[in-house]
Amino acid sequence: MPTAIPSQEEIAERVRNGSNIWIAVADGDDERVKLLLEHGGVTPVTGDMVQYTPIHAAASYGRHDLLRFLLRYPGVDKNAVNVRDEDGDTPLFFCEDRPTAELLVTEFGADARLQNDEGITAAQHAEMNEHDDLAEYLRSVTGEAAVPRSELLHRVGEEEEPTDLGDDVDDADVDNKTDQVMEQVQRIMEEADAKGEDPTEKLREVLGVSLARQVLEGYEQAQHDAA
Repeated sequence: MPTAIPSQEEIAERVRNGSNIWIAVADGDDERVKLLLEHGGVTPVTGDMVQYTPIHAAASYGRHDLLRFLLRYPGVDKNAVNVRDEDGDTPLFFCEDRPTAELLVTEFGADARLQNDEGITAAQHAEMNEHDDLAEYLRSVTGEAAVPRSELLHRVGEEEEPTDLGDDVDDADVDNKTDQVMEQVQRIMEEADAKGEDPTEKLREVLGVSLARQVLEGYEQAQHDAA
């Protein structure tokens, strides 16, 4: 028995009631990604509030089939593999494993030499995030020398977290500081919702770039789940 073709009203309802394309990509929901590209007014290079695209999301979550689909989608320029978010990060910066980076470089010609707005390469970014195998691979592509993680963190205004806090640090103090940060994050998100503002910059002041992005992604997912 042939499958009934949904009406325009049914398609519109499905577009409205479900995850956005960034979350759909993260979840590996191929069907919803295709639906949103065809009917949701988005493309593989549509950016969210921080210009994070579906291609970035596919690289971040290692969704290889979706990466290929998005990068080969009709109308997508071949340089989309180097699309940047508002920090100048290309999809290579979001990779957490070597196979995903290899796919971007070998199949689609991603440029591993590009630097983001902080002057950091994808290999250095991987080094900062302790993805050692990924960093080694990217350095093999670019020929760049390894830079100590501590130096890279200092370059971007961050400090390396100590691996051993020692006996002099009270666990209660650590928990208290964590609670204070989370209270700040909660206030920022609530104020942004009330005023219709973008909370990105305030979150970055409290958390730094990478954690701010994670909070925003988690918040978008929670909003979707609550809908």
